[in-house]
Amino acid sequence: MLNRTSLSLAAWAAMMLPLAGAHAQQTAAPLQPGPGEGLFLIVTDIHFDPFTEPSLVPKLDRSPVSDWSAIFKAGTGGNPRGYNHDAGYFLTRSALEAAAAQNMTYDYVLYTGDYLSHDFNSKYQALAGPSPQGHTSFAIKTARYVSHLLSETFAGSPILGVMGNTDSACGDYEIAPDSAFTAGLKDQWAALSRQPDRFDRFRTGGYYKVAHPTLADQDVIALNNIFWTPRYSDRCNSGGGDPGGAMMTWLKKQLEQTRQEGRKAQILLHVPPGFNAYSTVRGSGSCDSRLSPFWHERYSKGFLDLMREYSGIVDYTFSGHTHMDSFAIINDTDGTPLVASQITPAVSPIFGNNPAFAVFLYNRTSGDLLDSATFYLSNLAAAAQGAPPDWQLEYVYRSTYSLQDLSPASRSALASRIKSDTLPRQQFTELYAVKAPDNPIDSSNWQAYACAQSAVSEDAYEACYCAGK
Repeated sequence: MLNRTSLSLAAWAAMMLPLAGAHAQQTAAPLQPGPGEGLFLIVTDIHFDPFTEPSLVPKLDRSPVSDWSAIFKAGTGGNPRGYNHDAGYFLTRSALEAAAAQNMTYDYVLYTGDYLSHDFNSKYQALAGPSPQGHTSFAIKTARYVSHLLSETFAGSPILGVMGNTDSACGDYEIAPDSAFTAGLKDQWAALSRQPDRFDRFRTGGYYKVAHPTLADQDVIALNNIFWTPRYSDRCNSGGGDPGGAMMTWLKKQLEQTRQEGRKAQILLHVPPGFNAYSTVRGSGSCDSRLSPFWHERYSKGFLDLMREYSGIVDYTFSGHTHMDSFAIINDTDGTPLVASQITPAVSPIFGNNPAFAVFLYNRTSGDLLDSATFYLSNLAAAAQGAPPDWQLEYVYRSTYSLQDLSPASRSALASRIKSDTLPRQQFTELYAVKAPDNPIDSSNWQAYACAQSAVSEDAYEACYCAGK
């Protein structure tokens, strides 16, 4: 394993980039930490697809994770696939190597869920060959391989991850509590966090709490909030009780402990709070019947109540899931912005987005988010035909939107401007799908997306989106 901290970044890039044929321009870093400032990286929703070359699947199934890279390199498919596909080996390596080649050093790395590709089990059953080792074993190895690539690429950085809806040996939205899948990831994830003694609840529900990697008085609470989604089914463990309620109770206990110790917390989760604008605008019937919440109402209300009860303890949440670039604001009952929820775009382009990752500048004392830079694969269609993948800086947040920082107050002000001002609305629209050719936002539906930024409760979203409809 290479240790990036012992190499210059130029040397690291020279050694790593040829593996995936990536091309990332070596320019001055767009974010330059000042005294007392640092950087962290968010990668999300890779949806790693080990089935892109079917002939390799039986060998992958029989081999340890440590052999997988060599198996993929020996295959014949050397290009990323295009839109409407999950990320295979070459796109995944290209994205991670591009992130490592941006002339920036990351204090830590966050991965906000969805390690496995869509339709994972059905593809395994079709391609595993005559002597399969079992889809549970293969799902565990695939998720472990994604973490292996993260740790190999960012060897000097702690890595914190969360479960996504596809991250289950049972099926999509069917993560089973106390399962072989969570047991199979526990030791690896605990080691990558550098705090292995903090993972006592991980096997039970796939969630945990650790001390923040760099902030002396803050914690990171990583939730498995697939339990809170309307589509969640405990099909593979019907006696599992109420895992969503159990996690909510656990979260309240952790927040109370954090407050009693005079600390703060950041929350990692896969599915963001609020409403799914994409599904809402594609619904039928009356406006109120089309509203599509990301979470069950009782869990959403419970979470919002906790954020208000522990006002000042949590300022930020980090999520993925939508594959798009957005945010949401949790407000107090009087409208004061309390929590900024960052929604980072995906590496997988299966929903028409361009592959992307994001870097954040933060204050190493307070934890305040100061700025961010998003990078994207600018030539996905050409790369799928054999051109070198060309990763580019897409935009820098503060300069693009004329913000002071990325605080809840600044994000709330931006949400208001997007509703009322054509220029920031056009900017948000262009960046939402990471400059992809097929953008889901247009002049007829932008209100659904704008309302989702500032109205995360059902009453607030209905009042914002359905007014006049």
